Amino acid sequence: MIRRNWPAFLCLLAGCANFAAVPQTPARWTDFSGLREPPPGERFYVIVFGSETTPRVPRYTHSWATFVRVTDRPGCEPDVEAHTISWMPATLDIRPWRFRIEPGSNLELHQTVKYALATGEHVDQWGPYESRPELYYRAAVQKEFLEGGGMGYQCVDTVGEAGRTGRGCDCIHGITDMDPQYTRARYRLIRFGTAASRFIAGELGRRDMLIGPDQTHDWLNGRLGLDAYPIRHRKYPGR
Repeated sequence: MIRRNWPAFLCLLAGCANFAAVPQTPARWTDFSGLREPPPGERFYVIVFGSETTPRVPRYTHSWATFVRVTDRPGCEPDVEAHTISWMPATLDIRPWRFRIEPGSNLELHQTVKYALATGEHVDQWGPYESRPELYYRAAVQKEFLEGGGMGYQCVDTVGEAGRTGRGCDCIHGITDMDPQYTRARYRLIRFGTAASRFIAGELGRRDMLIGPDQTHDWLNGRLGLDAYPIRHRKYPGR
């Protein structure tokens, strides 16, 4: 019965986000307030991705994001450094009904896109948007935290072992747990797949983490090799 009523089940679990233990990531508590504006010769960008099948099946959905620093080099192409947060089970087998923590793995950008396409998912992209340096550095700390060995994966992380201990998270909260303003109650699991990614992109704009969200910097797609994939480019939420 529950398997046939997955959306209703997630609505039931949504309130659990208010009481579940949350990972104590330093990305959430570190003060990056002095990094609001980019220094001369540097620019920062973010791309938010979402994927899902049609019809949407929870085990074949994913949300991830790539954070980029571009440094000018006189007489040369600018240097591009990218960090991706794409939190998955190490097996790459998403099991929504498993309420125990399992080993997690943070995938790289191309690895994630290829995985999504191979499982029959279509990939959506918001951005690249220019962003505050604060977002890039906060994401770098979050990525290091996830990859440090103390965190595991659990698809529905507000209940079960992850909900009790705070030592596991899903792909959505792998990104949003670094938010210094809002808890998981803001990023509830009633949104998943592309809906979650769209919401994350919108939240970044509402919290003034994006510089000119009406403009995308599409040249960066080529530098990151994203032009090689059939990715659907979405407008900033609400536009």
